[in-house]
Amino acid sequence: MRNYGGLQKRKTKQIMRFKRFTKPAFLKGIGRDLLGRFFDRFKAALAEKNINLPAPELEDDKYFASLSRVVMRTDGLPDDLFEALYAIEEMATEEGEQRLQAARERGELVMDPGKQASKGDIAVRAYLEAPELLAQKNNELRLARLTSFEYHGTKEPVDRSDSIAMPAKPVLDLITADLDTWFRDNNRGEEDAFIEPYSIDGEFWFLVRHGDTFARMAKLEKGRRLKMLHFRPAKDDVVVYTPERDELRIHAGTKGERELYRRTFGMRLFGDDRYFSERKAFTLEPLRSEGAKVLEWDGDGELARIVLREIEVAYGGGFNDVVIRKSDDIFAAAQARGKDAIPDSGRLVRASFDFWFTGAKKPRKVQVRPPNILKLGRYCDAAVVQRWLSEKELRETVASRV
Repeated sequence: MRNYGGLQKRKTKQIMRFKRFTKPAFLKGIGRDLLGRFFDRFKAALAEKNINLPAPELEDDKYFASLSRVVMRTDGLPDDLFEALYAIEEMATEEGEQRLQAARERGELVMDPGKQASKGDIAVRAYLEAPELLAQKNNELRLARLTSFEYHGTKEPVDRSDSIAMPAKPVLDLITADLDTWFRDNNRGEEDAFIEPYSIDGEFWFLVRHGDTFARMAKLEKGRRLKMLHFRPAKDDVVVYTPERDELRIHAGTKGERELYRRTFGMRLFGDDRYFSERKAFTLEPLRSEGAKVLEWDGDGELARIVLREIEVAYGGGFNDVVIRKSDDIFAAAQARGKDAIPDSGRLVRASFDFWFTGAKKPRKVQVRPPNILKLGRYCDAAVVQRWLSEKELRETVASRV
């Protein structure tokens, strides 16, 4: 089965539902010809499950309504079809269309869908031409949507953009072996770790798939019989190395897994399991020293404004006092009252911002928690946020290029 379903802790098909393929209007936007060619690839598998596709002679309304009912049967669909539908649906979006267009410009796809093609039309055509490429672009899209990372830097960071390449297979094999050992010793399965590397926007992204601890789930079968399923779920973690900042960031569920990736990638990339030992990636002190100037954006026009919405200040002491201040606009509210927005004392431990991107109807959330945690709204532009953090000195500096 192709790897369409990465970057999530996959739920069972019983509780997953398609949002677009069950709508006749979406299917009409793709058209009978493309849908026929697509579903023809799964005719044998559908026949084995006694699932019949709508008759070609049906009029359009009945044809698309009937096809939508077929797709609603998520639990009964063949696995390969389910995964393909899931990937196409996720790529039938503005973000997905942009990635497929970029693939066409690079010559990775030769299709010409025409100016009137719908997003679903483009995604299905991409699948029919290059299903593996569609799977790759789908995973890249999911990678870009990850919202929370823990950052780990080096004691003396240098810009390695021109001096390091994506690790070759022998290095990835060593990393995989190290991970397998830890997963085995921590009840995550044996020899089931898998690393999928991606080069995205000058960074090295590593999708790490491995087993999780055993789970139980009740399944209701025909005849109202309840069956207990015992299985080891698959789990996806993500590790990203940024050569420009000589920095590792990790998206993983447990502290043990984050420490595992920090040590292992440090050892296998640079021969030192303490290489990524610095956790001081972010600071919020410029909010105190520079005030609202920190929120001024000097970059390009894709970001309209930034608003500080929430701060958390820790005072420690015998009572471990913590004060949380919330507002629609903390700096504007403080100015209206003639007060300071940021207290002179206490440790700034968290700040939440609204990023208003040009043309967006809603802001995108950004949360900074020193020393090394950054959380982004799902559709937030991470590149813009990173540039802002660096320009306003909310990030550490990087030494000159090696």
